[in-house]
Amino acid sequence: MKIAVPYESGEVFQHFGHAAEFKIYTVEDIKPIESKIVKPENVSHEAVAGYLKKLGVDLLICGGIGDGAREAIEAEHILLCSNVSGKADEVVDQFLDGSLEFMTGSSCDHHHDKEEHACGGCCGSCGGCHSEPREPYEETRTFTEIVHLTEENFQHEVLDDPGLIVIDFWAEWCQPCRMMAPTFEELSREENKVKFCKVNVDEQPNLASMFGIDSIPTLAVVQDRHTLTGMVGVHEKEDIRSMLNSCR
Repeated sequence: MKIAVPYESGEVFQHFGHAAEFKIYTVEDIKPIESKIVKPENVSHEAVAGYLKKLGVDLLICGGIGDGAREAIEAEHILLCSNVSGKADEVVDQFLDGSLEFMTGSSCDHHHDKEEHACGGCCGSCGGCHSEPREPYEETRTFTEIVHLTEENFQHEVLDDPGLIVIDFWAEWCQPCRMMAPTFEELSREENKVKFCKVNVDEQPNLASMFGIDSIPTLAVVQDRHTLTGMVGVHEKEDIRSMLNSCR
């Protein structure tokens, strides 16, 4: 898995559209093992997104980002965590241990001193500076079955769904996966306002690669096209429930 962070002087640079550098972290077994600074030559949203994808980036962690930039990132199938600030190294560690706090949706919180007050040139069409975060999504549906994800239904079941989704990455040969399966099924019946999904990594390697899955079982919590948090290994039901509650 590779994580990209817009970078300046050790911090998460807050204006994605103005970022001159990105720090790229290579992660294995939920630990960064290598990092490097890169500088895209072309700073347009589409060019930067394509550049990061060519470097193998799976996830972007950033501060303010507008709709145009977000669309470019998502068009390259790069997952996005936005509205994040702090030391870049610490932010990546927090993401990997599941403690990173961030908001969904695009944002643009900068000013243009003595420039035309418009966001289109630097962070895409974000509806004006100081745009408010979108209202939290309130689930009105009830889920009764676990969804088995494939490349064919991923768009509909995950990308087009603004609700809270938990995905279990597993395989038939994985004994820890088999151990956790009853817990996952039991929790899906109790938490019927959350969509529970499973991905067989042998049958759907592209989906596993999209999420940077290195070990199984791995749970990933997604909402509104953002990966909120996750956990690796076998866990008790209440640990998983606590993770879901932290995302509500």
